[in-house]
Amino acid sequence: MDIFEKKYGVEIDENVKDFHKGRRMFCVYQNKLFIAEPNLEYSHADWFEKNGWISKEKDELMDEIIRGIVDNKGDISFYIGYDFRINKEIEIIFFSYLKELIERFKLKHNAKIFGGWIKQETGKIWRPRKEYGKIEDNYKT
Repeated sequence: MDIFEKKYGVEIDENVKDFHKGRRMFCVYQNKLFIAEPNLEYSHADWFEKNGWISKEKDELMDEIIRGIVDNKGDISFYIGYDFRINKEIEIIFFSYLKELIERFKLKHNAKIFGGWIKQETGKIWRPRKEYGKIEDNYKT
């Protein structure tokens, strides 16, 4: 188990890698939206490290960079930290990027938006900390 796995509290096995490959990562860093390549089998921490934003020794940005995923159903989730939490400040920032996320991911207006995740034991589906409804409930074109 590497240091990022310990911090996430999740051991990366083939099931986790398959989940990772089925979603697209994004983040808002330095006031810019970044979207990861598709089919990546690793975590946001690994992605951030590969971009030179954090290291295994210096990773406090994990608590500051808003990040999330678009899952294989087209639903979107966002959070910060290794514990996948949310707060009012990141909600405001996330929703200020919603239009760009919709356009760049070509999200459907009936896609759901979730904030944060509650960790579950390996193999169980994680529940969102908060549900915001559908994109059409949160963004009018």
